[in-house]
Amino acid sequence: VGAICVMAQIGSYVPCSSATINLCHHVLARVGAGDLQDQGISTFMSEMLEASSILQTATRRSLLIVDELGRGTSTFDGYGLARSLVEYWATRIQCLTIFCTHFHELTTLPLVKNVHVTALPAPQGLTFLYQVQPGPCLESFGIAVAELAKVPAAVVQAAKRKADDLEQFGKRRKADAWTQAFAKLPARLMESNEVAAKKQAILNLDVA
Repeated sequence: VGAICVMAQIGSYVPCSSATINLCHHVLARVGAGDLQDQGISTFMSEMLEASSILQTATRRSLLIVDELGRGTSTFDGYGLARSLVEYWATRIQCLTIFCTHFHELTTLPLVKNVHVTALPAPQGLTFLYQVQPGPCLESFGIAVAELAKVPAAVVQAAKRKADDLEQFGKRRKADAWTQAFAKLPARLMESNEVAAKKQAILNLDVA
């Protein structure tokens, strides 16, 4: 997308039957991982420096391409930074942004349009189809990729067990939270068939 945008700005042909592309002030990208150890810059610091540069440079007519922002620190810190940056770009700068992320929670933001690249899981392995489809990706293929990389079977099986343990733990925590919330409702509401049905439906949710 970034290359097509640049090609259009210089009056070149673009690889499609037709295209309407507005004037673009910048194509700003934060992709990949690297560090500058001789300068005391870690991978995550490099990531934040690039994000800061984008914040200071971007205008409403910029195109932003950002990949896996927030992965170089703890899950909670990374999610907080990723969400804050996405919301800032979307609401304050209001520029077109292509944002790739492993934080599923970001797919629920009201201003985003979700798409994903499809993959086909099968007993013999994972096949990447390289087709862009609407909606968020509802599965994670990290362990399948480890299998493709020939990680020993014992390690892969242990990873599957640990991932399943965490998934079940998450479901239990969600069920406990909803149980506590419903316990605070007045008794007369809990006697309602509609509320009881909603409670059961929520507790039966398959939470990833």
